[in-house]
Amino acid sequence: MRLRLIRLDLPLKHIFTNYRREISTVRSLIVELEQDGLRGHGEACEDSFYGTTVEQIYSQLDSLRDRLEYYALADPLAFWRFLQPQLDGKTFAQCAIDCAAHDLWGKMKGKPIWKIWGLRRENLPLSSYSIGIDSFERIANRLADKPNWSVYRIKLGSSRDLETLKFLREKTTADFYVDVNGGWTLEKTLGMLKPMQDLGVKLLEQPLPPHDFEGMAKLKKEMKKKNIGIPVFADESWKTADDIEKCATVFDGINVKLLKCGGLTPVRPLIEKIRKLGLKVAAANTVESPIGAAATAQIASLVDYIGLDGPLQIDKKVGHSIRLDKGHIRYPDEGGTGVRAVFREKP
Repeated sequence: MRLRLIRLDLPLKHIFTNYRREISTVRSLIVELEQDGLRGHGEACEDSFYGTTVEQIYSQLDSLRDRLEYYALADPLAFWRFLQPQLDGKTFAQCAIDCAAHDLWGKMKGKPIWKIWGLRRENLPLSSYSIGIDSFERIANRLADKPNWSVYRIKLGSSRDLETLKFLREKTTADFYVDVNGGWTLEKTLGMLKPMQDLGVKLLEQPLPPHDFEGMAKLKKEMKKKNIGIPVFADESWKTADDIEKCATVFDGINVKLLKCGGLTPVRPLIEKIRKLGLKVAAANTVESPIGAAATAQIASLVDYIGLDGPLQIDKKVGHSIRLDKGHIRYPDEGGTGVRAVFREKP
């Protein structure tokens, strides 16, 4: 099997701001696996919060070339176990090559992964569209660029959070998911609960700093006392699967990300674990190309909420896969994850 690693800079259509950072370009690594004339693709974007760079991911995967040269892919699970000794704990690298293996495997079988797994594509959750922290004028422009979606994912964490929600509510009847990226204090969160419920917020993600489990316990207690029915999801509070049980004590759900769990092979057992703990499940890609979004789309029927809008934020053609029709997921007829790559490597 032939391994190819492609480093790409993905410029965004607009500067995207959340509580933790401001992004104008995403640095990404694409993995291509080729066997018998077929190619499978996976992706990993660097993320400073998790201490991961493109250079690290490249080095981790490049070290596998000799092992892969004589390997013939027949089953992604066996491939995962084959690579596990060298990639254990390196979840971004694991994700990229595991998703590439699934894409290649599905193409070999001539079927999409969701169908091979016996999953469905009816009654899927609608994908949200993300709007970053910005001026009201630019927020209005983002909304006008993607009108009539059923769900918008609103990034908050500024001094104008309530005003932002009120401004958006005047312009749309859509549901709101609020993602704070750990940017609020307990006091601010408590003050936002009733206004958020009144303004149609259906999900609250990571309101408090990642390690503030004591604050989350107090928040959960106060929400029950005030009869606030907005589910609160963990994202930054879990970095590895070992953190899930602790999160279950204070959160209502987990936002699973393929990059954090290591790809498509481990994500289904992880979702089963989350369900057994009585939690809801969301899935979201970061600001990734269609390659990353296509992999996440394979588990859409297993989750309650989903966000696949990363490719819509990027001002560069790097491939084709799923489409979003005002949040409705439209799958291609391609096998695997449905990726058709048309990118050129960064010089």
